[in-house]
Amino acid sequence: MIEIIEGVTLFPELQTILAVDSSSIFDEEGMTPVEIGSNKIAPWGTNNNMPGEILNKVKKSDVISANLRFNRDVCYGLSPKLVKVIRDTNGKIVDHVEVEDGPEYDFFEMNDFPLFYLEQITDMVYFHNAFAELIPSASTKTIASVRHKEAAFSRWSVMNNKGKITKHYYSGKWPDSPGASDIVVSKAIDEFNAVGDITAMMAMKKERMVYPVYMPSPGRPYYSLPEWYSIFQSGWYDHSIAIPELKKAIMKNNLGVKFIIYISQKYFDDIFQKEGIDRSDFKAIKKRVDEEKTKFNDFLTGSVNANKSILALKDYVMSGSSALENKWIEIEPIDNKFEGGEYITDIETAANIMCYAMGVHPNLIGATPGKSSGSLSGTDKRELFLMKQALMKPIIDRSLRVVKIIKKINNWDKDITVVVPEYIFTTLDKAKSGKTESNNNKA
Repeated sequence: MIEIIEGVTLFPELQTILAVDSSSIFDEEGMTPVEIGSNKIAPWGTNNNMPGEILNKVKKSDVISANLRFNRDVCYGLSPKLVKVIRDTNGKIVDHVEVEDGPEYDFFEMNDFPLFYLEQITDMVYFHNAFAELIPSASTKTIASVRHKEAAFSRWSVMNNKGKITKHYYSGKWPDSPGASDIVVSKAIDEFNAVGDITAMMAMKKERMVYPVYMPSPGRPYYSLPEWYSIFQSGWYDHSIAIPELKKAIMKNNLGVKFIIYISQKYFDDIFQKEGIDRSDFKAIKKRVDEEKTKFNDFLTGSVNANKSILALKDYVMSGSSALENKWIEIEPIDNKFEGGEYITDIETAANIMCYAMGVHPNLIGATPGKSSGSLSGTDKRELFLMKQALMKPIIDRSLRVVKIIKKINNWDKDITVVVPEYIFTTLDKAKSGKTESNNNKA
């Protein structure tokens, strides 16, 4: 039994692959609060470590990593700049100039706002959740500092009886059961009354306040769920990372593969429930899964087991006016003629589907694998890039929302703000470099 990659095991003597889907981290059914001391924490994911699970998955996929970098860089543009807008006689904004002195400039520079913004949009692109800590001045009348709080280490408190989240918890030890002393507790700012809420907190000498930045997700009151996570739940992620590891293992062990056994997570959930295994006990779960893999190997190996059958459950999932069959165990024979170019079509399909889910056209970040990966014209790529910039505006807008709050509390000049200029690619007859800079003075 050879562990190729997480969830994919090779049985050399059987010439068989055993694959377990990885979508269980999104199953929040029956989730209960995590209680640490007097703190009641809303868990993020089944084992309170969904951000960590996502990061582990991202680093195994070159396609996802490249797409996330591209989406983040599009949001960053030419980096945020502190500007003062210029208005005409009717009050309409016509231009802007960069601000290089004054209290607003001091705040922008002392807090390295471009780095803060880059950290915020990175978490927004990865998780659709970001957390900004606002630190009051000694007089508690203004905001002195703004700091990024890592989403991977952030959790919200359980809502109170009024449906409001009141606390933010920060720890680097999720999900390893941190003690109360390992958690930094801050007040959660009400995003719908941020200025009033912050003013009241500063009057009460509250030193730690965290503002929530997020993209809305229907039916998720605590942590948003990016739409592109569908690649994990649909199985395309598992498929894409298994192929290169599978080929490497086959070449290393000098053998072919005749079958792939797919096992639904429901199969193991049923075992855990019947045997009373706690889903939060990761060591016990891994041990039990390994035992079940060994049982499959023992059952299917050898001539004495020839002609034996496996009894497997299945259920049905409603889809429109019909029902789809969902098998708990499925054995699929595969073509075992290896000539060097196997699975190229599978890799290309998986890459294109993941790019589609993440809203990135493959030609904007590089060639897609496979024979059909053609190249678009410069005009097509330019228009695609402009469309991408426009589609990332919601993330940019939500990430800059905290600036308007600080501006109001610190009583900044009404014409001073932070904007994110962007490149506008054009033709060489209009600009020698092929690009110009947007004013973006209405941001």
